[in-house]
Amino acid sequence: MQINYSRNLRKSAMKRRIVSLLGISALISFIAGWALGCVLKSHATAKDKLQVSKQDSTEAYDTHIFKEAVPFEWSAGNLDFTPIDCEICELTEELQEFIYYICSGYHVDFALVLAVIKVESGFEIEAVSATNDYGLMQINQRNHNWLTEKLGITDYLDPYQNIYAGVFILRMLFEKHNDVNKVLMAYNMGETGASRLWENGIYETDYTQKVLTAQQQFNEWLEGE
Repeated sequence: MQINYSRNLRKSAMKRRIVSLLGISALISFIAGWALGCVLKSHATAKDKLQVSKQDSTEAYDTHIFKEAVPFEWSAGNLDFTPIDCEICELTEELQEFIYYICSGYHVDFALVLAVIKVESGFEIEAVSATNDYGLMQINQRNHNWLTEKLGITDYLDPYQNIYAGVFILRMLFEKHNDVNKVLMAYNMGETGASRLWENGIYETDYTQKVLTAQQQFNEWLEGE
């Protein structure tokens, strides 16, 4: 009996050691997995931040939501504004500076807005299309009421108010779509019309290509200066 008891005791002790070792092993695995998860999460977060930073430097896509409009008289102090030569941008220096400051307020690329104006109206301040699009940024009449209510716009052929409304629309579209081609398509044909193309896998048009080409030209000129 003593021998059997000793054997049982050894078996019992062995079982306890095995269970203990398994417990320790599981604990180590858990800690290692948790640590690896933290590292991967940290890496992913850093990657996400890098991506946001990269986007901010181009089209200023970001996660900020503008619940209120940037004031019409908004100013961030002395920014590094450089007017573009009139040979490629037929807007006065004063008007360009207004665009620059509003763009900086909304985190929208200055050259992109100039490109939209070039393609939409050819820099013609009093342009009115056959489809009732008004001014430099061709603000369609169907948007006038809500823009007037939201921003206080009173004259859509006034270049400053027109640009103020147009940049606001672009910013709102960026917050929804976070993709420059989709934003431009929605700006050009409305979100309903653009969504029909997206459903068919179409994410760029002649219009978006023209705007992005003009944007590149403006940025190249600015970088050259």
